[in-house]
Amino acid sequence: MAGVPSLIVELEQTLSSGSSVQRADILRRVSDLFLMNVESYSDDHVAVFDDVMCHLIDKIERDALIRLSKQLAPAANAPVRTVHRLAEDDDIEISRPLIERSKILSDDFLVELALTKSQAHLAAIAGRETLPEKVTDVLVERGDDEVTLKVTGNHGARFSRPGFMKVAEKAQSDGRLAERFISRTDVPTDVFQHLLRKATEVVKNRLLKNADHDMRVTITRTLADIATEVARERAEVDKSSYSAGTVMSIDPGRLKARIGELAQAGKRTETIEAMAALSKLPISTVKNVMRQGATDGLLILCKSIALGWPDVKRVLATVGGIESDAETKKAFERYLGLTAETANRVLRFVKSCKAISKADFQRML
Repeated sequence: MAGVPSLIVELEQTLSSGSSVQRADILRRVSDLFLMNVESYSDDHVAVFDDVMCHLIDKIERDALIRLSKQLAPAANAPVRTVHRLAEDDDIEISRPLIERSKILSDDFLVELALTKSQAHLAAIAGRETLPEKVTDVLVERGDDEVTLKVTGNHGARFSRPGFMKVAEKAQSDGRLAERFISRTDVPTDVFQHLLRKATEVVKNRLLKNADHDMRVTITRTLADIATEVARERAEVDKSSYSAGTVMSIDPGRLKARIGELAQAGKRTETIEAMAALSKLPISTVKNVMRQGATDGLLILCKSIALGWPDVKRVLATVGGIESDAETKKAFERYLGLTAETANRVLRFVKSCKAISKADFQRML
């Protein structure tokens, strides 16, 4: 440190009247002196160098600042104020070495840079040896495709669950990103499944083509599980599409028009539920009427809701199993002879009873 006082005097003189070449030269001498014994300096010594460098960096040309940034980047006890001033420079060539390597920069400082600086600055942050979740969250949220690709491929970067989900959303249509994403060992299983569920066919095919054997097996198994789950979900949707709770909310006219379609499609349960909704009877009661009255029960229900014969014929086939010409003809004749008044009288009686026997049913007819 013996040469520092004379350097400071020379610094003051150079700043007041020296040329740009002289200022660059003195900065080089100061940085070389600092790096010569960097590991042995106390905090007070480092503070002196920090003062000197801060005096210089506002008046030094770009090339000299780039050199200084590269020199200070690996130093564990580099001058703090100098490092921060260089790291937040808008010129990425000056700031990049420190952003990428300096351990002086705090997580909060990196977050602030990620929130305010250019995509080039974000890309530099994405390349750091380690990154905490709060930094990667900002990079994924604010970064462009290249930034997201770089930070996803950085296995020293930790991701929060929302961060992983954000990357998965972006990777659905980006094959390069999807490959980087699935190469990570810390992706939650359900997020991995979410990506494969939503990914385009092009992305899925790329992953299967380029993945190693173990990953290809995992992808294939996951896609099979997803296909099974989707089929089950669709079946549940179909099953519940005309559940009692659902059909009761559908416009009666529209629901009536749908009965024939449901019966034609062979959806027995949904057909019964739709008829229950239109006749304002519990499903259990409708089933009881059908069970006790067989064909007559179905005809009464159809007559009470004024169903046309083509739809009645479909209902009889799907719900009652009546398909032969003879049975259908007989049912048609009985349907013509059945009045709406009789049908409604039977249903009023049914509604007033907790249960109905086959004998009761026959007496009503």
